[in-house]
Amino acid sequence: MSRQTWNTVEKTARIEYEVKKSVFIADVAPVATGEEATDFLRKIKKEFPDARHHVYAYRAGDETLEQRYSDDGEPSGTAGMPVLDVLLHKELDNVICVVTRYFGGILLGTGGLTRAYSTAASMGIEEAHPCKMAVLELYHVQLDYSVSEKFQYAAKKSAFALGDIIYEATPIVPVYCPKDEKEKLIALVNDVTAGRGKVTHIGSSATRIEEK
Repeated sequence: MSRQTWNTVEKTARIEYEVKKSVFIADVAPVATGEEATDFLRKIKKEFPDARHHVYAYRAGDETLEQRYSDDGEPSGTAGMPVLDVLLHKELDNVICVVTRYFGGILLGTGGLTRAYSTAASMGIEEAHPCKMAVLELYHVQLDYSVSEKFQYAAKKSAFALGDIIYEATPIVPVYCPKDEKEKLIALVNDVTAGRGKVTHIGSSATRIEEK
């Protein structure tokens, strides 16, 4: 069964973090599949071909969650796993974090490496804005102009998310709601419009419902 809600990041982001002349560049992006994560990693490697390490971790998928990480030449356990631990601690799915390192000539030690990769990953994720997503059903509610504002107020009060109104002969209000709240929406439409409103199911989509 597909997930109905999950935590991820809102956008692609990049930060730079320097420790003892070593520069760590964290790139974070929302991804839907392992293939998308691999494509993103390939893009970062192409952008920084002269970097010594491209450490990464990702969690992606829907019905089956794929989880992978790599130290990419760093001492085992000091890089990829710390980045993955950040994703796990923040409970993020459908996200990849790539931390590119330019060595500054000063050894950081295993503890220093772990802290540096963890810090860079955390900074990158915050820059990408963690958020909560949900699969919501989209309905178009067609009603008279005379009750349009009243319906919008009632819908928002009932915690339904609204899209931009489509102005035609009669207005159409896009409404997003969980699958199990369809009857609640229909009842609200009938109550506000005295049974004259029309509800049409358009489809489902992944929608950001709040910041994490």
